[in-house]
Amino acid sequence: SSELNSCFPYNELSSQIDSFMNVQDLSGIENKIISVEDSICKLPKCSDSLISNFNSTFHSKCSTDIAAQSNDALTISALIYEYSPLRDTLCFKNSTGGYCVIETLENVLKEGGNYQNISSQTICTTCNKAIANTWVNYMKSHPPPPELSSQFSVAISSINTESNKTCGPSFLDGNVPLAANSNSKSNNGATIFNMNFAMLTASIL
Repeated sequence: SSELNSCFPYNELSSQIDSFMNVQDLSGIENKIISVEDSICKLPKCSDSLISNFNSTFHSKCSTDIAAQSNDALTISALIYEYSPLRDTLCFKNSTGGYCVIETLENVLKEGGNYQNISSQTICTTCNKAIANTWVNYMKSHPPPPELSSQFSVAISSINTESNKTCGPSFLDGNVPLAANSNSKSNNGATIFNMNFAMLTASIL
């Protein structure tokens, strides 16, 4: 519908996920990512009811493909389900006005770009606290559809366990900082963080 098209930039969201999954060097694509984020964040956020109606229509019309575990169907299902927290993640800005996902990617790449080998200094920032709590709060109040439930159940369990171990119990306290500060850290240790949580904080699910 035109209402959905005005707030759900499917192509831009898809390209963002691809960019985050494959990035090795921000120097050549940072401006492109920022441009895409600008185009997403300038749009009004879709209402929960609009996304819910769209999701119902999708599941009704594509039930055969979903049951067959079609990659395309599962990708679309995940993007619909993730729209709200993903959109918030992409639009969070730190205290200097930069996008939080760019900050996180820059910090990850400074440590070698290995999502399985990231220190708490990179993970336990206010930006990532905002991102992580946004996702966890959403998943708690919006159970994933059956075709995604196993994937997300594992993710949220890992996030809770690893965040508590790495950043302390106050990191996932349900609070989403309004002014994400790139210099704020919850833990000064050098604990190595789990891949699932690192990828989530970079909005890669």
